[in-house]
Amino acid sequence: MRNRSSNGRDVPGAAWRLGADLGVLVLALLAVGAVQHVLGRGSDPALTFIGVAEGTAALVAAASLARSGLRVLPRGAARTAQLLLAAGCACFAAGQALYTADDVLGVTTSATTGSDGPFLAFALLLVASSAVHLRGRVRSHTGVRAVLDGALLGLSLLTVVWVLWLGEAVARADDRPLALVIPLTYPVLDVVFLTVTIVSVLRGGLTVPGVLVMAAAAALACADGSYFYGVLGEHGFETGGFADFCWMTAFGLFAVAARYRRTTRDSPRPPAPGSVGWLVPYFALLPATTAGAVRLWTATDRFVLVTVLAMVVLAMARQFLALDDHRRLLAVAEDQRAQLDHLAHVDPLTGLENRRRFSERLGDAVRASLVTGSPVVVAFVDLDGFKAVNDTSGHAAGDELLRQVAGRLRGAVREADCAARWGGDEFAVLVTDPHVEAAEVVERLRAAVARPFPLGEGPLRASASIGAVREDPRELLAALPGGGDADPVPDLVEALLAAADARMYQVKRARRGPVPAPR
Repeated sequence: MRNRSSNGRDVPGAAWRLGADLGVLVLALLAVGAVQHVLGRGSDPALTFIGVAEGTAALVAAASLARSGLRVLPRGAARTAQLLLAAGCACFAAGQALYTADDVLGVTTSATTGSDGPFLAFALLLVASSAVHLRGRVRSHTGVRAVLDGALLGLSLLTVVWVLWLGEAVARADDRPLALVIPLTYPVLDVVFLTVTIVSVLRGGLTVPGVLVMAAAAALACADGSYFYGVLGEHGFETGGFADFCWMTAFGLFAVAARYRRTTRDSPRPPAPGSVGWLVPYFALLPATTAGAVRLWTATDRFVLVTVLAMVVLAMARQFLALDDHRRLLAVAEDQRAQLDHLAHVDPLTGLENRRRFSERLGDAVRASLVTGSPVVVAFVDLDGFKAVNDTSGHAAGDELLRQVAGRLRGAVREADCAARWGGDEFAVLVTDPHVEAAEVVERLRAAVARPFPLGEGPLRASASIGAVREDPRELLAALPGGGDADPVPDLVEALLAAADARMYQVKRARRGPVPAPR
C-alpha cells in the first residue's frame, strides 16, 4: 500500500512529479545551451534563438500561472497575486521580443532601450504580487513593512557596492550616469521581491510552491545583477551568458510552482516562534550608513547622499508602521481581555453578573464596610415552582422567564448595587445603601417578581422565596473565632452568604408559594 500523508495526499507521487518537472527544466536549459554552442554565441541565429527561448519561457510561465490562478484559486488575495505575477511574466516576454529585435539588428547602443518599459513593468508587478500575497496571509501592515524591508536591504547593498566599486565603475562608463538608472533599478527591485517572498514564506509556512518562487526570486536577482555588471563592462552586456540562463531558470521555476500548486495540496507548517528576521533591515543599515558617512566625509557624492536620505525615510516609515501595528495589537489585546472578563463575570443567559462576580463585589463591599462601618444587605431570590414551568411550557419558556426575572431584578436595585444569577432559578442581590433595611429590599424584589411575565403562551404569574439579611461586617468579624484570619474578608463573605441563604430557606419552608400557572 502506498504511503499517504494525513490529508490523503500521495506523497511519493507528488515528489516524483516535482522531480520530473525540475528534471525537464534542467534538460531544457542544457538543450538551450547546446543549441547556442552549435550556432555560435553572439551570432545572429544564436541571439535570435536565445531571445525566442527566453520569451517562450516567460510566456509559458505566464500561461501556467494564469491558468492555475483562474481555475484553482478562489477569489481573493492569492488569486490576485498570482495573476499579477502572470501579467509580469507576459510583460517580460513583450520586452524580450523588443530587446531581441534590437539585439539582432545591432541598434542597442545604450544601457537604456525601448524594451526597458516592459521589463520595468515586470519588476514592479513582481513586487506588487508578493506584497498582495503577503497581505492576504496576514493582517496589519506586515506586507507594506516587508516591501520597505526589501527596499532598505536593496538600498543598503547598493550603497555599500557603490562606495566600494560601483561609483568608480559608473564614472568610467561610456553611458551617462542617468542612463544607468533603469538597469540599476532591476536588481534593487529584485531584492525587494526576494525579501517580501521570504517573509511571506516564513509567515505562511514552508510549502513547495513557496520555496520554488523564492528560488525564482533569487535567480532573478542574480540575473539582473549580472546584467548590470555587464552593462558597465567594456563591451557591454552580451546575450547568451549567465544572466539569460538565470532568467530562463526563474521562469521555469514559476511554471513548476504553478503546476505543483494545481496538482497537490500542502499543509503549511507555521513559522517557528522567536524569529529575529525583523532585525535584518536594521542590521543592514549599519554598514550602509557607515560606508555612506565615510564617503560623504571624504568626497561629495550626490548618489550616496540620496541613497542615505532614502534609507532614513524608509526606516522612519517602517518604524511608524511598526508603532501603528503595536497600537492596534494593544487595542485588540484590550478588547479580547474585556471579552474574556465579560465571559468570566457575566451569566450568558440572563446578562446578569454571575456567582463569581457577585462574590467579588460582595468582598469589595465588605472590605469598604470594615472601614466605614456601613451595613450591607444580601438577599437570595429563589423562584417557586420553576420546574413546573419547564415541564409544562418547555425549557425555552423557562429560559425566557429567567431572562425577564433578571431584567426585573436589575431594575429593582441601584446602579451601584448588584443583581446576579447565583445558579439555576436562584438569584442574589447586594445592596450597599446604609439607609435601606432588609425588609425594604425584600418587598422591592417581591413586587418586581409579582407582576405577570409575558410569555409565548400568555401572561405568567410567578412568586419567589426571598431571604435577606442586613449585617455590619465589623460585628460579624468580632463573632468569628479568633477574630478572623489575616484577611478576614473571605470568611465574612461566606458568613453573609450563609446567613442570607439560611434566611431564604426559612422563608421557603414557612410559606407555600403558588406554582406559576398560565393566566
